[in-house]
Amino acid sequence: MPSLESRSIKKKLRDEGFNDKWRSKSTIRHYIAGLPAYPTISPNQQGFITLSFVSEGARSMDYFVTDQGHAEEAKALIIYLHGGAYFEEILPPHFAYARKLAELTGLKVIVPNYPTIPAITAKDLSLFMQDFYTFVSGTIEGPVFLIGDSAGAALAIQLANSFKNTRQEPERLILLSPWVDVATNNPEIAALAIPIRDVFMQPEGLNEVGHLYAGDLGLDDPIVSPLFTTFKQFPQTMIFIGTDDCLLPDARLLRDHLLAAGVTVNYFEYVDMMHVWPIFSMPEADEANRIIAAMINEGQDKSGRTVGR
Repeated sequence: MPSLESRSIKKKLRDEGFNDKWRSKSTIRHYIAGLPAYPTISPNQQGFITLSFVSEGARSMDYFVTDQGHAEEAKALIIYLHGGAYFEEILPPHFAYARKLAELTGLKVIVPNYPTIPAITAKDLSLFMQDFYTFVSGTIEGPVFLIGDSAGAALAIQLANSFKNTRQEPERLILLSPWVDVATNNPEIAALAIPIRDVFMQPEGLNEVGHLYAGDLGLDDPIVSPLFTTFKQFPQTMIFIGTDDCLLPDARLLRDHLLAAGVTVNYFEYVDMMHVWPIFSMPEADEANRIIAAMINEGQDKSGRTVGR
C-alpha cells in the first residue's frame, strides 16, 4: 500500500490541477508562452556554489555545485540533470534532491541549469551538453555518475551514448521516470488506463512539447527520443518508474532494449507511484535513494576510487 505521504502529495497535485496544462496542445503551448525567457533562476541557492560554463560556441549557463561532499580533490562526482520537459529550469524539488544525493553519498553533485525551449532545440542542446560534460568530467580522474529525471534522464542517456568507450564514459547511469520517446504515443498508455491516474502529465501535451523540442529533427531521432539509441556497451543502468506515470510503457521498452543489448540493468517498478517520485519526501523515495546511494558506492568500489561515505 502506498504511504500516506505519497498519497498526500498526489492529492495535492490533483487538487491543484497540476496536470491541466498538459491536457491539450493548446493548453501546453499557452503555458510555455507565458514563461519568462531563459534564464530566470537566481544564482544564489542555499547549499550550492554557483559557477558559469561557456561553450566553444559562446553559449553559456550557470551550474550549481553542492557545498556538501568532499573537497575539490575528490575523485568522483555526480552530475544530476533535472527534468521539466525541456521548458522548465531547475525547480526547488530538484535542488532539494541534489542536496539529498550529496548527503547520502558524500559526493559533490553538479546541477546544470541547461537552456530550455524555445531558446534551444534538441540538436543544439545535445551538442551543448556534450561540451559541458567534456568540461566537467575533465576536472576529475573519475568516476562520474549520471543521474537524470524525466527529460533530464533522456539527456543522461544521450551523454552516456556520446561518451561510451571513452575515458570519460560514466560509471553508472541512473534514470528516474525517463522520458525516452517524446511522441508519448505508446498504445499501452491507454490500455493500462494510466492517464486517469497520472497527476503530473498527459500524453497529448507531452507529444506537443516533443514536437517543439525536436526542431528540425524527427521525433524518432535518438537525439530527440533516446529510446531509439543503439544501447550496446552502455554502462550499468538503473531505472525507477511508477505505475501511475504515463511514461511507464516506454520505460519498460527501454529496459528491454538495454537488456537485449547486453547491458546490466537494475529495474524498479513501484506500484501506485507517480512521476519522478524519488525526488519527493516520502518513504518510497527514501527506499529508492538508499538503493541509488548503494549503487553509487558500489560503482566507486569497482573503479577503485571510493570516496563516498
